[in-house]
Amino acid sequence: MARHGIPSFVYLWQKHEALYVGIFIIALQRLSDSIFDVSNEDKISERLRIILNEVCFEESQKKNCEISTPDWEKPNQPATSSELKGGKIRYRPDFTCTRINPFAECSEEHEIQFHVECKRLGYPTSPTWILNRNYVTKGIKRFDSIKHEYGKRASSGMMVGYIIGMSPEIILDEVNTYQNKYCPENPVIELECVRKNIQQYRQKLQRRELKPEMFKLIHLWVELRNQVVEETRSTNR
Repeated sequence: MARHGIPSFVYLWQKHEALYVGIFIIALQRLSDSIFDVSNEDKISERLRIILNEVCFEESQKKNCEISTPDWEKPNQPATSSELKGGKIRYRPDFTCTRINPFAECSEEHEIQFHVECKRLGYPTSPTWILNRNYVTKGIKRFDSIKHEYGKRASSGMMVGYIIGMSPEIILDEVNTYQNKYCPENPVIELECVRKNIQQYRQKLQRRELKPEMFKLIHLWVELRNQVVEETRSTNR
């Protein structure tokens, strides 16, 4: 039956979003079942990339279709001459899930990226490295930043939170408090559903610096409090 009143690419993007949210949920649940060092965000995401590859392979076999594994640490790609940065290194979302737009009317709209940014959550790891604050200032805010351009041209994106300490309820309260301080125009993050070791939250942003203005930010928080924490001087971003 035909879907009436919904533009073709809107429907395709909804399917793209739902596909990769589901892929990440499966992968994050597997991540929470293993034991490893969680002292560095990039190490966690690197491990997650392997699991994502496994899940995408399995789902491709199961559904008899091609599901691309999200790109890890892929720089934002220029699509127009106005986006050239003189060859300088670009900002890199933790994961990028690209969707081809078969209805694009110009090359700028040919590829749309579903960006995923990952941050640890929990107690501060030093007097200056405040995890729950970083989730806002170095995570959420990048989805409405000309400097970072996460979620540019897309109607949705995702934050992944690696919980290494503190309960999800306290984390949620702290994250919303930091939002009120650093981006008071944002609505609070609200719980949507709870799965095995995963909490899913929703948030609708009205962006000021990036288009489209109306933007859905999905939050997946995974329980990693039983993992090994060996805090060192790491290269957190």
